[in-house]
Amino acid sequence: MRSHAWLNWAEVLTWLVVSLPTLVDVMAGRLPGGLAIAWSAATLTFGALLAVCLWPSRGQPAYRIPLLLVQAACGLLMVYVAPRGASGATLVIVAAQIPYFVGAATAWWWVLAQTTLLIAIFWQAAGWAEGLSAGIAFGGFQMFAVATSFLALSERRAREELTRANAELTATRELLAENTRASERLRISRDLHDTLGHHLTALSLQLDVASRLTSGPAAVHVDQAHAITRLLLADVRDVVSQLRDRSRIDLAATVRSLTAQTSGVEVHIDMPGTFEVEDAGQANTILRCVQEVVTNAARHAGARHLWIRIERTADGIALHARDDGRGSAVVTWGNGLTGMRERFEEHAGRVKIVAAEGRGFEVHGFIPSVGSSS
Repeated sequence: MRSHAWLNWAEVLTWLVVSLPTLVDVMAGRLPGGLAIAWSAATLTFGALLAVCLWPSRGQPAYRIPLLLVQAACGLLMVYVAPRGASGATLVIVAAQIPYFVGAATAWWWVLAQTTLLIAIFWQAAGWAEGLSAGIAFGGFQMFAVATSFLALSERRAREELTRANAELTATRELLAENTRASERLRISRDLHDTLGHHLTALSLQLDVASRLTSGPAAVHVDQAHAITRLLLADVRDVVSQLRDRSRIDLAATVRSLTAQTSGVEVHIDMPGTFEVEDAGQANTILRCVQEVVTNAARHAGARHLWIRIERTADGIALHARDDGRGSAVVTWGNGLTGMRERFEEHAGRVKIVAAEGRGFEVHGFIPSVGSSS
C-alpha cells in the first residue's frame, strides 16, 4: 500500500504489542470463555485484514474500505472485551491507514466517530472521567496518525512529481541537443556542397578544358591535377553524404533517458539500440506520447508494469504501449490524450486507445514516413 515500509512495520508491531497483555490473560484463564473467544476472533481478524490492507496492489481497490471498517469494528470489540488503556491503539492503527483510501474530510469524520465510540466504551468500563481522558487522548493519537499519513502521501507524490519532471526535462534537453547537432551537421553539409563542391566542380571543368588544349609534358601535369580534383570532389561528396546521414535524431537514447527515472512503475522498452528519425517533429511527437503514457500509468492507472514497443514499419513508425493497471470501462479524452492525438494528426498520423475495466490501458500510435501517406 505504501512506499514507507517502516510505517507498515510500526503498525504491525503496535498490533502485536497491544494484544500481548490480553493474550496472557486468555492463556492464563483470567478471561471468561465467551469473552476470550470473542477477543481472539477479533484480534486475529484485525491482524489478517491489516495484512491485506498493507499488501501492495495496483492502486487502491474499493473493497479495502469495507475491510478497514471491519478492522475498526474489531478494534472496538477488542477494547470492549478487555478495556485496557493500550488496546485503544488498534484504532490509531486504523486511523493511520484511512488517508490511503479516503479523502481528508472523510478521514477526519471517521476519526471523530471512532473517538466517540471509544469514549463510550471507556466511560462504561471506568466512569466518565477516565473515559473522557482515555478517549480524548486516543483521539489525539488518531489525529496525529492521520496527519502523519497525509504528510507521507504528500511527500511521496511530490517526490514522484519531481522525479517525473526531472526525467522529462532531461529527455527534452537531450532531444533538443540532438536536434541542434543534427541541424548543425546538415548546415555544414549544405555549405560544403554549395561552396567547396561547386568550386571544385568548376575547377574540374577548367582542368578538363586545359587538358584538351595542352600537349607535351605540361599535359601530363594538367591530367594529374584533373585527377586529383576529381578525387577531392568525390571526397567532398562522401563527407556531405555522411553528414546528412548523421543529421538524423537518435530517438532510442532519448526515450530510454525519459523512462529510466520513472518511479512507481517499471517500464519495459522494446526498440532497437539506435533508432534514427529524420524529422525532429516526429521524434518530439513520439517522445511526448511516451511521456504521457508513463504519466498515466504511474499516476492514474495504478500500474506496476508498462510495456512500450517502438518499431519502424514499411511506411512509418509504430508505437504500442500497454500497462497492467486497473483500466477503465470508458476512455476519457482529457487534455493529455487529446494533446497526444493532436500531435500525431499534425504529422498525418493516428492514435487508438484501448481500455477495459481491470485489463489495463493500451495505446496504438502510428506516424507515416516523410513523403508517404497514412
